[in-house]
Amino acid sequence: MSTMVDRWEKKESQPLHDYGFFRLRKDRYLHPDLEGERDFLVIEARDWVNVVAVTPDNQIVLIRQFRYGVGGARWEVPAGVIEPGESPIDAAVRELREETGYAGDPPELICEVEPNPAIQSNLCTSYLIRNATLQHDTEWDDNEVIEVILRSKADVARMIAAGEFLHALLQLPLLHYLTNFRSRSASAGSD
Repeated sequence: MSTMVDRWEKKESQPLHDYGFFRLRKDRYLHPDLEGERDFLVIEARDWVNVVAVTPDNQIVLIRQFRYGVGGARWEVPAGVIEPGESPIDAAVRELREETGYAGDPPELICEVEPNPAIQSNLCTSYLIRNATLQHDTEWDDNEVIEVILRSKADVARMIAAGEFLHALLQLPLLHYLTNFRSRSASAGSD
């Protein structure tokens, strides 16, 4: 069934500029209830992953790094872009290893979200990696300086409540985990 909001028709898509980390394009749409065509700017960013890694003694692997967009250091979980041809699961394992040196059990899907569908075309997929232990040297990108810190579930919940964990897309998978998360694969057959 088509509703009023489903009746937008894309007429044209025009690339505007490639900034390396993201591209900008202009999409032109027509809606039968509105007069004329409308132009919208879209940011084409690569998909990325987040990792909630938990040690065998239930400590959450957090990182703290400088974020130039806000000009300050931020608490985060390991995260990063999915490289071309890489699966989200492989990216999660790689990002955890590169940023922290940790590795663990196979990733379990927590959630997949659209970061900002009003202006972005990408997805953000979050995974849980249990039994994470320090197994590798870190492999930071050229502009990364990262502090790796282990915190209990209670500490992370307090940090979120106190406003110390400001990155919304990284809060989401932590909140899933903190509220008795069960992986989709584990819960699929138990309903």
